[in-house]
Amino acid sequence: MTRRERWQFLSIWFFLGLVPLLMRPLWEPDEARYAEIPREMLALGDWLTPRLNFVLYFEKPPLQYWLSAASMRMLGLQPFAARLPLALATGISLWCGWRLARRLGAREPVWGAFMVATSILGYVCAQILTLDALFSALQVLAFVAGTEAVAERFEGRGGLGWTLLAFASLALAMLTKGLAAPVLVGLGLAGSLPWAWRTPALRRALLRTLADPLGWLLFAAIAAPWFVLVDRANPGHATFFFIHEHFARFTSHVHSRQGSSNPVLDKLYFVGVLGLGVIPWLSSSVTGLRRGAGFLGRPAGPLAAQAPLQRWTVAATLLAAAVPFAFYSVSGSKLPPYVLPVLVPLFALACAFEREGEESRALARSGWELLVLGTLLALAGPFLLKDSHGLGWVLATGCGLAGLGLWALRPGGLTGIRWMSALGAVLLLLTLAAGKAAGPGKDAGALVRLAPRDAQWISCGNYFQAIPFVSGTRAVVVAGAGELSYGRDRLDPVERARWFQDDPRAFTPMAQRLWQEAPARPVWALVDKNTWKDLPADQRDAWEVKGRSPSAILVTLR
Repeated sequence: MTRRERWQFLSIWFFLGLVPLLMRPLWEPDEARYAEIPREMLALGDWLTPRLNFVLYFEKPPLQYWLSAASMRMLGLQPFAARLPLALATGISLWCGWRLARRLGAREPVWGAFMVATSILGYVCAQILTLDALFSALQVLAFVAGTEAVAERFEGRGGLGWTLLAFASLALAMLTKGLAAPVLVGLGLAGSLPWAWRTPALRRALLRTLADPLGWLLFAAIAAPWFVLVDRANPGHATFFFIHEHFARFTSHVHSRQGSSNPVLDKLYFVGVLGLGVIPWLSSSVTGLRRGAGFLGRPAGPLAAQAPLQRWTVAATLLAAAVPFAFYSVSGSKLPPYVLPVLVPLFALACAFEREGEESRALARSGWELLVLGTLLALAGPFLLKDSHGLGWVLATGCGLAGLGLWALRPGGLTGIRWMSALGAVLLLLTLAAGKAAGPGKDAGALVRLAPRDAQWISCGNYFQAIPFVSGTRAVVVAGAGELSYGRDRLDPVERARWFQDDPRAFTPMAQRLWQEAPARPVWALVDKNTWKDLPADQRDAWEVKGRSPSAILVTLR
């Protein structure tokens, strides 16, 4: 990386990977959940067993929880500290975009990093506190390190360091979200074997990397201990995690996360996600895929026409995009961030296969994409929002995207640096607009902060994740156990009745019991808006409304 590239890289990471983490409170449900689990690790001093609302929570492994807990220990219990691991994930993804584009022969590989940072899907997921950004980053890092290991072995330069990095990344990815990363990366690299087979040195390099004994020992040494220890401490964890959270999730609709009830549209779900998610680089990505596939069928390429290594690298990169896309398309569980690992190989190919002199045409195509997206956002914004709150910000973002698109179509004075800066500024405006438009309905913590610090809490009709994170206390859950069901069902009957009730009519009696146990502490509750409407009038009369949001009612027991 040259000095100029280094400054560009660090600027992209700082303004698009770090600054957005400071711009919003925690949103329901995902962000508050993934902040509360590490907070409870700190509160209980137990870094082995994940808990949510102080009951067992085994849906995901602990790596990101550990990182967030360490960050909050250093920086305090605040949203930025909880989100800080996302900055690490973004840095890894950007570096992978640069490195893979460089390996493929791109003239300016830093654009690979910029495309990863500024695609709609990549930018949005890099600032929302879920596990997907870190999981994707580690999965892609394993693939990029694997390709570098093969290249070094083919060139007679060892490759052990890259091999160990690849296996360590897979182990850390497994500690972030599970088995998918080693399976998908392994399938992609193994699937590239036909393109290495005719060249003995390349074939040996690939097989040696895939079967490296030190790599597998390192993988086991990093990934296995936590799974062994947590299952010993909590018998049944392995069955729940590997069967229910893996095989059942991907082979059935047990989690009700299909893309569509129509089986054909369900399988095409990620076509739409990527079609929107890679804007403003959609046409560049399609061109890169088309030329990359064509390159495998003829003696031509971005660097050396006859190089077996180059041909294999292109094939492996195409598979690195295709395998996760295909796997999640046939899976029974679908969410937009699942295809994040597709972005880095997709954009690296786009960079590598852009021909010299095509820059103005590629810029114009991106301009059209931004113009269409901005126009649609400005026109549809008033109809998509439930109220006028934040409408001005949404319209400003739409106009900003459309204006930037027009500038790209008539690029007077538009240099590469100005294009990077302008697109980054518009994306930061998008973050502000999202906070203004969606924030009131997503920020349950704002209501929780209205209550006194010594309040006792009930969450009714839904489990509001922000209650324990903001208040620091456990919440009684009435008619909203949901994902807490696994932990609830492993409480003894007395504890279960103390903290969980399935019938919403138990709402007020539970509150009165809490007040009788600790009359000096007021009882407050967050109630789902629809549940509140359905409560009997005599139950509602027992409460005083203290605040409202589009999704919840804040009340205190009279």
